[in-house]
Parts: sequence; structure tokens; C-alpha cells
Amino acid sequence: MIKKWYFGWTVLLGVFVNYMAIVGLMVYTLPLFYPSIIHEYGFSTEQVTRPVFLSYMAGAFLTPFISPFYDRFSIRKFMIAGTVFMVLGLLALGKFQTFTQMIMIYLVFALGQVCSGQVPTMVVITRWFNRRRGLAVGIVLTSTSVGGAVFPLVVRQVMASATWREAIFILMAIGAVMMVLPLIFFIRDRPEDIGLRQAQADPLMNLRADGQQTDGPTLKEASRQPEFYLLAFVTGALWFSLNGIVQHQTILIGNELGIGIENLTLISSAFFAFAIVGKLALGWLADRFSKTLIMFCSVLNLIIGLFILRLSGGGNLAVLYAYAIIYGIGYGGMFTMIQLVIADFYAGKHYGRILGMLTMVDVAAGGLGIPAVGLIQGAFGTYMPVLGILMGLFAVTGIAVLVLHRLRRRAVAAAAGPALAM
Repeated sequence: MIKKWYFGWTVLLGVFVNYMAIVGLMVYTLPLFYPSIIHEYGFSTEQVTRPVFLSYMAGAFLTPFISPFYDRFSIRKFMIAGTVFMVLGLLALGKFQTFTQMIMIYLVFALGQVCSGQVPTMVVITRWFNRRRGLAVGIVLTSTSVGGAVFPLVVRQVMASATWREAIFILMAIGAVMMVLPLIFFIRDRPEDIGLRQAQADPLMNLRADGQQTDGPTLKEASRQPEFYLLAFVTGALWFSLNGIVQHQTILIGNELGIGIENLTLISSAFFAFAIVGKLALGWLADRFSKTLIMFCSVLNLIIGLFILRLSGGGNLAVLYAYAIIYGIGYGGMFTMIQLVIADFYAGKHYGRILGMLTMVDVAAGGLGIPAVGLIQGAFGTYMPVLGILMGLFAVTGIAVLVLHRLRRRAVAAAAGPALAM
């Protein structure tokens, strides 16, 4: 007997292509145009990156106001609106003339990403997958690394015979197709949209007798629990550190350690290649073992990776490749684990609202990590103290993750008690 195709995998394919365009273009590819913008307008490094920082802050502000609607209305409609904002923003970016206009464009990008980026993507995947959620989230988040690898190659090819503005228009056209078509043909809000109950789709542990998903905690109920604030600290501290390092690592390795561009690009390529490994491998492990314990292992990876980077003071290439492998796995894996642990605690009908609130903290912390690392480096004249500080922050975060693990086990045991007694 041939097993019927589960439509969730079709949704996953659509989300993969959509999210690949959103993050691959907006986060990993647009920075390639900074040198051209600086050359044409005479902006400083701080100026050309300031719109990105303001975009992070705007996204953090908007997320808790918009995300509650994902629990009540069609996420696809929000994602379509977000796509329109981003396409219009790219069109404007190819024509802007003043610094103020550039800032306004990045604020439009922020609105677009809030409506169609991380939070709605994770809500859709969480609705369609539970038993294989770790693998599904790992696959979706791998799309960002694929986008980060593919779109720069497109830019490189186009700019060999065109201007940076023309390259943006070409990326806009490619991005529009990749974002819109999956929303039309593949992505659906929830299994019920095609006549499936959750129990028929991807069986959940928290089901009522009629096979429907339980409500889960509301935001108000979640905010009364200590694990909510521990999660906010853990995920915020992780995003602060991860964003801070990844935005500065090419400067650290290239300028401070004196590694040439040829080896620098190879080290960077290895880093993102093993980030893909981390996203998939830790997602697969999280389906089989405790998600909080897998998250703790990922934190250990990050600490070991930074320790290795501190040993590369003389620019030893073997040590730098070891850093790229170990820290890359932890870096990529943590993207997956943050989403899985939050869903493990709060999946339910109010998940979008809760995820939105925690994402607000994460986006703000991630945005602050970029200038914070730069300020510390500027104060000491080297990145080495930064690495020590972040290793300490990771260690504290690891302890908090172990506390979360204990709280989660206690909650599961308490929930199982009444069920066993029935």
C-alpha cells in the first residue's frame, strides 16, 4: 500500500523557497552593495550600516503588535503584504538619492520582514509539524544559508557587466518570483485549510479527545511563569552574541589576524557550510532527545568555538578552520534550537502572540549586539576581550538552559500525572 503524500512537505517546500529569498536577499546579500553606496555617496561605515540597525529596532517594536493577528487571521495574507513591502523597498533602494531616503527604505524592509519573515514562518511550520518539527525547522532555516550562498554569486555575475542599481533591480525580480509563487501555490495556514485535522496531519502530543490541538497557554498565562523570562534571557543573550560575532568576524579574521581575502572567503564559506550541518543535525537530534539538552550542547559548541578563535592570535589557518567548523555548527544549530525550544514550551493557539513577544526581545538584542561588539573592540583596540566576554555570557546562558530543562521536565511530569490518573 502506497502511503499518501503528506501535504505538510509541500508547505515546507514553499516556505523554504520563500524564506530563502527573504533572508538570503535582505540580510546576506544587500550588504554587498555597501562599498558601492559608500563610493557613490561618501557615507561612512557607521552611516551605511545605521539603516540596518534602525531596521532591527523597528522590527523589534512592530513584532509584538502585529504577531497576535497571526493567531486570528490568515498568515498567508500577511506574508503577501510583507512581500509587497519588500519588493517596493528594493525598487526604491535602486533609486534612492539621500541618506534619509535610505533609512526610510530600511524601515519599510522592517515592516515587510515582520509580516512575512521569522515569526509567521515559524508559526506555519509549527502548525504543520510536531513529530518531525525539529527536522522541518532545520530544513527551513537551512534555506537562509542557501540563499546567503546563492544570491551573492548572482550579484557577482550581474555586476561584472552592470551597475549596482541594475543588480538590485534584477534581485528584486528574482526575489519577487521566489516569494510570491510559493504563497500562491504551496503555503497554507494550517492543516484544517485542506480538510485535515491535526491528528490526521502530524500527530501532536497535546490533543483533545476530538483530535484538535489544545489551546496552550495564553500570553498572560505564560508571562506568569518563570520559564518565560528565562527563555527571553536565553534567546536574547544568544542573539546578542551570535549577531555580534557574525557581523564582525570578517573584520576580526581579515584585519586583526591579517588573513588575505582568498583564505578569508574560504574560511567564511566553511563557516556557513557547517552552519547548514548544524541546522539539520541539531534539528534531527531534537526530534529524538530533549530539546533543552540539545540546546545546551549547542551552547557548549559556541563556547569551544570562541575559545579556539582566541588561540588563533597568529593567524594560524588550521585553527581558524577548526573555529569555522565548531562554531559554525553551534551557530547554525542554535538558529534551529531557539525556535524548537520556544515551540516546545508554547505551541498552541496563542503561539504566534507569545513567539512575537519573545522575538521582539531577540531582534532588539541581536541589533544591539552589532554596535556593542564594535564599541568593546574600539575601547581595547582588539577583539580578544570581546571573545572573553561573550564566552562568559554563553556560560551563563548555558546554566539558564539547564534550569529551563529542569522546569520543562517538571511541567511534563505534572501534565502526565492527571492523564495517568484518568
